[in-house]
Amino acid sequence: MSTQSQSTSSPLYDVIGLGFGPANVAIAGAIIEKWGQPGTTSSHAPLQQVLFIEKQPEFRWHPGMLLPNSRMQISFLKDLATLRSPESPITFLAYLHSQGRLLNFINRGSFTPTRREYSDYLAWVADYVEKRGIQVRYGEEVVGVTRLDDGTVEVRSRNVATGEESSRRSKNIILSPGGTPKLPPALAVIAPHPRVIHSAHYLSAVDAFFASLPQTSEPLRIAVIGAGQSSTEVLLDLYNRLNSLPACSGGNKHELDMIFRKGSLKPSDDTPFSNEIFDPDATDMMFGLPSKRDRQAVLREYNPTNYSVVNMRTIDNLYEVMYHQKLLDGMKARTGRGEDSDRARITLHPYTSIFAGEIVSGDAAGPGASEAVRLTLHGLHTHDVSQKTYSGVFCGTGYDRDSWMKLLASSNLADHLGVKSAPIELVPESEPTEPIPTSLFADIDDAGVVSPVSSRSTDGFSTPPTPATPQSQHSKLNVETQPSKVRITRNYRLLSPVAGKSDAELAGEPRIFLQGCTQSTHGLSESLLSILGVRAGSVVDELCGAQ
Repeated sequence: MSTQSQSTSSPLYDVIGLGFGPANVAIAGAIIEKWGQPGTTSSHAPLQQVLFIEKQPEFRWHPGMLLPNSRMQISFLKDLATLRSPESPITFLAYLHSQGRLLNFINRGSFTPTRREYSDYLAWVADYVEKRGIQVRYGEEVVGVTRLDDGTVEVRSRNVATGEESSRRSKNIILSPGGTPKLPPALAVIAPHPRVIHSAHYLSAVDAFFASLPQTSEPLRIAVIGAGQSSTEVLLDLYNRLNSLPACSGGNKHELDMIFRKGSLKPSDDTPFSNEIFDPDATDMMFGLPSKRDRQAVLREYNPTNYSVVNMRTIDNLYEVMYHQKLLDGMKARTGRGEDSDRARITLHPYTSIFAGEIVSGDAAGPGASEAVRLTLHGLHTHDVSQKTYSGVFCGTGYDRDSWMKLLASSNLADHLGVKSAPIELVPESEPTEPIPTSLFADIDDAGVVSPVSSRSTDGFSTPPTPATPQSQHSKLNVETQPSKVRITRNYRLLSPVAGKSDAELAGEPRIFLQGCTQSTHGLSESLLSILGVRAGSVVDELCGAQ
């Protein structure tokens, strides 16, 4: 069957969005606003047939990290619409008003809602836009996209529960894939395993983890990997859970080891001037910089605003716990009495990397345990090598954001966009896509590949750009290992590799937009929440402008 005949049998939409997380929920809200503009009738509304396909069975936003009283790191005013349109029906204030909590929130005296409340706000918006005509297919996983002869793109998805496949087509596709939990390489080889848990799944897995442990009075030893916000919150929550368990035998204590490569936990820079890097104007600045090297320099400078850092409130809470440990140690050394001797003990292991991980069983797993995780640890400065066995390992080690690359590289859209293979490097539309001499590369990894997006973040919510790290083995770089360069517009549209095409020349081509994966060209806010409302408006304006 030809691609053209396939197209006639698939439903046609004005827009299909792949994923229905906050970015595409914001897109849906901006479309709803277009429908409601004065003078617009239902029959003449732009983008009438809009569909989003989401793998999850319902709207969810970081359900694994909705810990009690954990707060957002941004103001509620940076919601899905306020910066674009304060009168929008999907602002956070509109949500509070609809729930009868507006005055209570004001009396609370804080610009930062709890993470649980913000999650409920996002779910409220998702429900709001669906009730007003936005179509959402939950529980379907996108398995492929194909460019058809008529200039549309066929999107194939599979029902997660039944395995049934569906095909739909549209001329406008919005990719918003979100992040895939990332584990350290030494642990990725033994995953998935119930003793190795990423922070993305923390709340959904931690109860089952404790329930699976042997019912003995022997002390537990648990490792937390990473030094970002998520790792620290997981550490403190595990500390509280361990302290609620029965006392260990022989005066022993449960142990919590926090393992990270830095020298200490670093505070996030949330000062007013630094926060301006998340303003919409900063996106214009970033996109307009003349070279990749300049963009990387800005990304490196502002990394401490969000990546592998911890807010001061959480740092203070952890330091207070560890100071109390020292107080009890001193009292016991002086008096011989061990007050609160059953409390868990936290130990930080800075400048430490994980060299290897393995699942052990039997006697090696400890008294009564069926399985455990043995880590081989390496001191980055001392070069000491040691082994420790843990009942469980919890990782706040960030996310990969490359699923969109694999999706495009495996489809015939690759030819349309000039993609030879993954990885893909995004390039601003005005910048040349020809190969750059190897002497100019500043961020070549050990395999000789330039990585546009790193997954070394330990904040557990987003992925930082790769810092430039000079390497000596430039000879490894060749045509085969260079990333495919794809041009992108300021409004997040991917372009064909032929520079200078007019809109008229591109009129017969499908339009592909990318959301949440463009830090290398648009700046640090791209995988965060700060500019979702403004960004959604830019994309929808371009979509409607060509209708």
